[in-house]
Amino acid sequence: MMHTDVLIIGAGPAGLSLALYLKRAGIPFVIIDKSAPGGKLLNIAEVGNYPGFSTLSGFELASALIKSVTDLGVSIDYGDVSDVRKENEKFIVTTDFETYEALAVAVGTGLSNVPTIKGEKAFYGKGVSYCATCDGALFKGKDVVVVGHNEKAVEEALYLANLVNKVYFLVDEADVNSSSALFESLVNKPNVDISYNVKINEIKGDTAVTSISLEDRDISCSAIFPLSGEKSASAFLAPLGLKTKNGFIVVDSSMMSEIPGLFAIGDVIDKRLRQVVTACSDGAIASTGISSYLRKLKR
Repeated sequence: MMHTDVLIIGAGPAGLSLALYLKRAGIPFVIIDKSAPGGKLLNIAEVGNYPGFSTLSGFELASALIKSVTDLGVSIDYGDVSDVRKENEKFIVTTDFETYEALAVAVGTGLSNVPTIKGEKAFYGKGVSYCATCDGALFKGKDVVVVGHNEKAVEEALYLANLVNKVYFLVDEADVNSSSALFESLVNKPNVDISYNVKINEIKGDTAVTSISLEDRDISCSAIFPLSGEKSASAFLAPLGLKTKNGFIVVDSSMMSEIPGLFAIGDVIDKRLRQVVTACSDGAIASTGISSYLRKLKR
C-alpha cells in the first residue's frame, strides 16, 4: 500500500493545476490517471479562449500544462480506480495496480459518455463516436450527424465540416448553449444542416451505421456523434453515498464535497461553466482547501 497526504485522481487540466499548486506548497501527493494525461484537451482540435495563448491545439495546451508539473519533478502514474473507502480519517483507494492510503482525495475525472439512443451502444466504434478529432478523418467525404446543444458539440461539428461532405447538426434542446460567435461560424458553413429540438428514435445499420431515425424522417449517414449523454465520471464513488446534483458532485467554495477530505474539481462537479480555464481555477482553489483541511487534521 502506498501512503500519501493527497491522492489526485485524474490528470486533466484541473488535476494538473492542483498538482502544480500542491507541489509549490510542498504538500506530498500522488497524481494518477487511467489514460494519457491531458484529459479532454487531447480530443479538442482548437482552443481559442485560454488566456495568455493565441489559438492553439488542445494537444499543445495539454503538453504545456503537463510540462509545467513535470518540470517540477512531478510524475504522473497510471491507475484505474475501482473503489474508494473512508476508514476513520483516511481514504483507501484501490486501482488495478496499486492501493493508496491518503488523508485527502481530489477527484478530477471529468466526464464520461452514457448511451441514451437506441443502437448507440451497439454501434459504438462502428460509426458511433464521441470524438470528432479522433475519428473524423475516417468519414472524410461522407455524411455525418452531430447531436448536442453545448459548445463541445458546436466545436466538433465545425471540425467535421472541414472534412466531411455534409454535417447534420441536430440540436436536442430548444436552443444551443454556446457562444454566439462560435455558433455563427457553424451556421455559415455551407455543408452544415441545422435542425432544432430534435429527438432521435434509433441508430440503424448492419455492420456499421447507415442511418438514423427521427420522428418525421430518416437521415442517411456514415457516422453519428452523440454529444449530449455526458455525465460525471464518478461512478467509483457510489459506495460513499456522495451527494450529487444531476449526476455531478456538489462541492463548497473550497471544492470539498459533503465528505470531509474528499474534494472534486473540473467537469465532474456541479457548476455552470465547463471550460479549461475554469477547470484550472478549480484546481488552484482546491489546493488552498486541501492545505487548510490537512492543517486542521494534523493538529
